[in-house]
Amino acid sequence: MNSTEKQANRLDYETVMNWPFETLTETYTSDDCIAYARGIAAGSDAAIATEENQYCSSGGALKALPMMSIVLNEGSMWTMDPATGIDWRKTLHTEESITIHKPLSTAATLTARYEVEEIYDRGAGKGAFMYEQRVLSDTDNSPVATIRIGTFLTANGGFGGAASNTPAPIKVPAEREPDQLLDLSTPGRDNTRYHLGEQFVGALKNVPGAEGKPPLRGVCAFGVTGRALIHMACNGQPERLKHMGLRYKAPTFADETLRTELWFDDTPGRAYFRVRCLERDTVVMDNGILEFEPG
Repeated sequence: MNSTEKQANRLDYETVMNWPFETLTETYTSDDCIAYARGIAAGSDAAIATEENQYCSSGGALKALPMMSIVLNEGSMWTMDPATGIDWRKTLHTEESITIHKPLSTAATLTARYEVEEIYDRGAGKGAFMYEQRVLSDTDNSPVATIRIGTFLTANGGFGGAASNTPAPIKVPAEREPDQLLDLSTPGRDNTRYHLGEQFVGALKNVPGAEGKPPLRGVCAFGVTGRALIHMACNGQPERLKHMGLRYKAPTFADETLRTELWFDDTPGRAYFRVRCLERDTVVMDNGILEFEPG
């Protein structure tokens, strides 16, 4: 890489921290709730298919899955703008969390406000971590959900920022057996709603054990996991889920089986989890934290 290229890839901290995000407004309907649920394979696993009818059938009993908040008001791929100094081709979506302030309605108009929370510099050649969030608010300006995203900027370390106070990952109590576990299928290859965009696929086409399977967006794996957590910790009641966060450790693909392992905490309404792909014997999501309304 020549000096010009190095300069072009130097993250501009002040520019990124003060990025002029647009306030976005999106209206969704009950049909969108059903399309999201089916896109993350809700209703396709016999073990909980009856329970998940509430996400997949129109009518008065329909409920919106809280994980749908991730795909509302997503906005543009702003990190592709050269003014950021971010090398977007060398970024990894590493963390995701949702905090639900009130249950999602099955139809609503929500406004999203975006901000970059912080960027932690790991040093030259070591990359940087960026945390951004968007708050979805109802028409009365009351918050509905907060989505927090962590991105590893692999080529942007050494921009001059500090690494202090970088959030530590949640520790999963894997030294003991999980209290519950549930195996759920990822969407089949013909369910293309959350296939990863071609510009991001690259080497994922050659992941051992997943050859020929379409890679899925992280939000899809997050959704499948959320389905498992609602069943195990919330007795199938999505309105009881309050917070869910995790770290992505490996890609997921269509036509796989994800095993969600759940450990309850001594504090009521708190649990920890991780997720393993059974076909590849690989942990694909880890450091999971769940907060829910105790039953």
